[in-house]
Amino acid sequence: MIAMYKKILYLSRKKKAITSPQAPNRTERGQAIVIMVISFLALLAFVGLVTDVGSIYVTYTQLKRAVDAAAVAAANNIKNPSLTYTQRKTRITEAAREMIALHNVTNIASLEAYICDDATKPAEFTAECPNVGAGEDPRKLAWVQATQNVPVYFLSLVGIQSIPMTTSSIGEAATVDVVVVIDTSESMGEATSGYGADFNPAACNGSNTCEPLRTAKDAAKALVDSLFEGYDRIAVVGFDFNATMYSNLESNFTTVKTAIDGVPLHDDLDSSSVVPFGSPGVGDLNPLDIDGDGLLGDLDTNDNGGAGLINDSIVSTCTGCGIRVAGNILAQFGRQEAVWVIVFLADGATNVSDVPPEVDASFPNGFCGGSIHNRMWNFPWCQDNDPATRHCGPNHSASNECPPGSTWVGDSTPSYDVEDYTYDMIDQVALMESTNPDEPINGNDIAVYSIGLGKAAQPPLYAGEIMLRYMANLGDDGSRGNDPCATAAPQSHCGNYYYAPNASFLSQIFENIADRIYTRISR
Repeated sequence: MIAMYKKILYLSRKKKAITSPQAPNRTERGQAIVIMVISFLALLAFVGLVTDVGSIYVTYTQLKRAVDAAAVAAANNIKNPSLTYTQRKTRITEAAREMIALHNVTNIASLEAYICDDATKPAEFTAECPNVGAGEDPRKLAWVQATQNVPVYFLSLVGIQSIPMTTSSIGEAATVDVVVVIDTSESMGEATSGYGADFNPAACNGSNTCEPLRTAKDAAKALVDSLFEGYDRIAVVGFDFNATMYSNLESNFTTVKTAIDGVPLHDDLDSSSVVPFGSPGVGDLNPLDIDGDGLLGDLDTNDNGGAGLINDSIVSTCTGCGIRVAGNILAQFGRQEAVWVIVFLADGATNVSDVPPEVDASFPNGFCGGSIHNRMWNFPWCQDNDPATRHCGPNHSASNECPPGSTWVGDSTPSYDVEDYTYDMIDQVALMESTNPDEPINGNDIAVYSIGLGKAAQPPLYAGEIMLRYMANLGDDGSRGNDPCATAAPQSHCGNYYYAPNASFLSQIFENIADRIYTRISR
């Protein structure tokens, strides 16, 4: 028994000796400390690099965003035509610097701003600038490059305090294509000395002193001077019994202003030459053809006892003609990258029309209701004496296409009159959306500013003003809704419409329109 107990005790002690670990020696303990230190330093370096890279990335993103905004701000300062080259460069650079500061970007080591006119511009920017000499249109481009010293943290341990980061961006301010449309009906000479019945504008046209037309021309030329020659373009249209383009879209402002000066006052037919009764044939409803022989705008040998007249009209305000021709100029010749603008001035209500080729051929002589006995010199002339009521006719193929609130009359006259025609022409130019999904939408994105001068807002009908306000409303956003003039009192500004009691207000109005054009560019 005792022998067996000793054997068990022996085996138990032997097992403990086998399974118990040996205590580490000093060499192994030192190696472990070194490995731990190296691992910690490696981890610290990794965290430091990640921190620096993250900081550089965030800072670069902020810098890039600031430079993008700076390039846009710089481009918007190209537009001021009154500055010299040096002044413009200074303003462009300072605009870029201010925008970068607004983005809370500091430590800017260098800032450079260039425009396409600069001879020393960077090669990568040169590649983006248009080759004007090869016929490419100039563009308002600005190139901004900024270098920022980005602080680092881990690398500062090895003596690197910051890393320079450089980025660049190109901004562009839109060019502008503007059509200035001026009423040239004989009433635009009513402030001229000697104006009266059977007024002959030949003398004041020769000396360019027909008033208020001359004042309107001066205001239009001031608008031209507010734009940027070589970049922006202007066309000039005059309208009376029809519309005439005196200058297509032109970037040479001397040419444009010469064209404006050359716009003549229309010579309405003298009342003494009117032949009140003619053949009720082809032209029996034509507001321009007094004797009804269907001859317009030519030497009509049947008029005035066979003496011949340049035209037959004794009224001459075709508002629909003016807006249609202006819209066609932009649609045909306007640059797609440009902001399209129409500035439209009229001094009275529309009272005649022509007929564009695309309209029903059954109206070869215009839309003028009434009989041959009263169509010209008694109301309603060519209007139904109700400018707020709209009829839907030849410009719409069926009643389901009519504008909301209008009355379908088809090809009926005198229901469809020259005011209805003008509404349709405004829609053709500027309507972009309708609450009637079947209504044809043919308009373009055009900013239209209209000006009613004097009798355009004549009570009690305010017929001209109603039409010009409709034009201005569509010229704001292409929609008939949200009309800022809906609750405005007669003879007052609203939205894109301006009222000028007399010509002395025109200069200020055109100046305000110029400012609003640039606001639209910067959107």
